[in-house]
Amino acid sequence: MDERNISAPLAKLITVWVAFGITSWEKAAAAAAFFYSALLIIEWMWKKIFRPLCERLGWIKPKNRNLVSDTDLARLERDR
Repeated sequence: MDERNISAPLAKLITVWVAFGITSWEKAAAAAAFFYSALLIIEWMWKKIFRPLCERLGWIKPKNRNLVSDTDLARLERDR
């Protein structure tokens, strides 16, 4: 491969990082930690707040909880 083909995307990536103020590995680690923490917070809010709200309002189908009924439990014990 031509060296120019590899260096051009790398230069663009570095330019984008610098545009966001990420100029060291310390700042890159802080940015990664921020995005990961934000992702975890958004996931928690979806599971605990927004999904139950959307289920109650009928906007999305309730999640199948895969509960075992008494008849299923009796059949499983009988088949054992």
